[in-house]
Amino acid sequence: MLTHFFALFSTVLLFGTVAFAPAQTLPSADEVFTAAQKKYADGASMRIKFVMKSEDIRGSLALKRGNKYILELSGRTIICNGKTVWNYDVAQKKVVMSDFRDNPDNISPERIFLNFPRNYKPALTIEKSSNDFLLTLAPAKARDQISDMQRVGLRLSREMRLKAVAIFDGSALHEWDITDIKPDAGLADSVFEWKPPQGVQIIDLRD
Repeated sequence: MLTHFFALFSTVLLFGTVAFAPAQTLPSADEVFTAAQKKYADGASMRIKFVMKSEDIRGSLALKRGNKYILELSGRTIICNGKTVWNYDVAQKKVVMSDFRDNPDNISPERIFLNFPRNYKPALTIEKSSNDFLLTLAPAKARDQISDMQRVGLRLSREMRLKAVAIFDGSALHEWDITDIKPDAGLADSVFEWKPPQGVQIIDLRD
């Protein structure tokens, strides 16, 4: 469920180098969305640094296709190698191990950042104060909606740098300011393998 994905964040997005200049004719929403997919969502791996706006929490995310990711927040690290999820609480010296379950209707870091909702239809507006592109993605048909993800917002500079991501789940808006993003990060599978430090309590919930 989308709420489960957001809980992990709480507890615990173009045309290469081509830019759309302000003086030029504005591109269409489809052109901007295609450019965003080409630069960000077509890669194999990615590194991101972000700030959760609602809670002013800084964190980082490394991810790779195959549902591999490392989410780091203050005092908590969540690692997944595509099969096992380690939820490590540094202060309590405790790690909870569980099986990763790839339900197509669930939200995962990969589906947000390495896929984008491809069946969603984009709409484009311009923010006057910053001149940024604001892409709003919404399912064209009800069957296209992924879990509770009713709308996705992408803020992109005129140089096509992803600056922010927002997701509306029907009741709340979840926003992340992207402070740094590196597509095609070249991450090896070994990056996502993890062993608990000595002295850490292990709670194994795997089947």
